[in-house]
Amino acid sequence: MPSSGETNAIVPGSAADSGVVTDIIFSLRGSSVMPGYAAPLWQALRANLPWLAAEPTAAIHPLARTGRGQGALFIGRHTRLILRLPERRIADAYALCGRMLEIGAGATLEVGVASLRSLRPSPVQYSPFVTLGVAAEADFLVAAERQLSDLGIACHLVCGKAQTAPGGEDEEALSGFSLMLHGLTLENSLRIQHAGLGDGRMLGCGIFVPHKTVAAVGAN
Repeated sequence: MPSSGETNAIVPGSAADSGVVTDIIFSLRGSSVMPGYAAPLWQALRANLPWLAAEPTAAIHPLARTGRGQGALFIGRHTRLILRLPERRIADAYALCGRMLEIGAGATLEVGVASLRSLRPSPVQYSPFVTLGVAAEADFLVAAERQLSDLGIACHLVCGKAQTAPGGEDEEALSGFSLMLHGLTLENSLRIQHAGLGDGRMLGCGIFVPHKTVAAVGAN
């Protein structure tokens, strides 16, 4: 069951037109994972939650609150696994509690208790990695603006660092940028969290969360 005090009220908005989505947050136990953990994590989750692949609004956040060192990401007591899911699938996702996830190269994560976090409206939203199938920053911004326009979202964009990440099974590496959106209406801030941007949602890409400030996005 969800931890008390961690579920916020759902804020109405057009982001809920296709059904409310919610973040479910799991505690984790383990030692470390390699930086390219996203694809093995997706495979392990798909094996435990077979319905996950058929949910178009589902997403797997990058692991939260990991430590860095010696080429690995360390799993500490504050590290969290976060899934963004349709609210109707939340009860099914609790099946992960107590499961062991094999994340390649001998890495194992034990999934602990879960809590819920509703999407929060905020005029500034940030994604650490958005991939749109283009490598040049200018082309990336054009593609991002086009997709935002298709969603009916008007805002300002701040592009961060270029980066690459391993793709999924038998797929090419992903290229993209971190991206800050600011000047969003509260309604549109919910819409972009609901819809995401670009590809690779199950690999941690294109997932937006509220951010306090637009300062120093290029450093992220």
